[in-house]
Amino acid sequence: MAAHRLSLFSNNLPDFFIIDHDGLVDIAKIETDADRGNATFQWDGPHQSFGEKGRLLRAVAPLGFCLQIATFDDFRIHSKFFEGITDPAVAAEVREDSTFILEMAEIDPNQASFRSVKFPERFIRHRNFQLFAEPLSSVDDLQSACFRIDSPLAPGQ
Repeated sequence: MAAHRLSLFSNNLPDFFIIDHDGLVDIAKIETDADRGNATFQWDGPHQSFGEKGRLLRAVAPLGFCLQIATFDDFRIHSKFFEGITDPAVAAEVREDSTFILEMAEIDPNQASFRSVKFPERFIRHRNFQLFAEPLSSVDDLQSACFRIDSPLAPGQ
C-alpha cells in the first residue's frame, strides 16, 4: 500500500495546520521544528484521491499513532497509539474510529474534507482551534471542514 506524506492547513485559517499536540489534535500555527513534525502525517490509503479510504498517521517520531475519533470525548480527534494492540477487537475498533474517506470539500472543490467511515454524517472539522468529528450544517461548518493538502512540513525519514 502506498504512503503519502502531507501536511494539512485550514482553508479558512491558512496559517493554521492540523497538529498533534501530545495526544489531542488541534489546528495551530507552526512555530518550531517540533511543530513541523507534529503537523506531518501519512495518508495510508491506496491513493491520495477523492473517494479513497485511509487513515492519517504520524509521519515523524514517535510513529505508530493515528488520528482517531474519541467518542468518549464528545467526538474530539485524538492521536491514538495503535501499534502493538494485541486484542483483535480493540485493534478493529481503533481502525474503524480512525478511517476516513478523502472527499472533495463542498465549500471549495479544490480542497479536501475527511468523512468518517464509521460515522458517515461526521467530518473532521475545527472548532475553537480543536478538531472534532461533527455533522456539517452551515457554511461556517463547511468552511471549518475544508483543508488544503500541502507538502509535508517535516523532512522525510
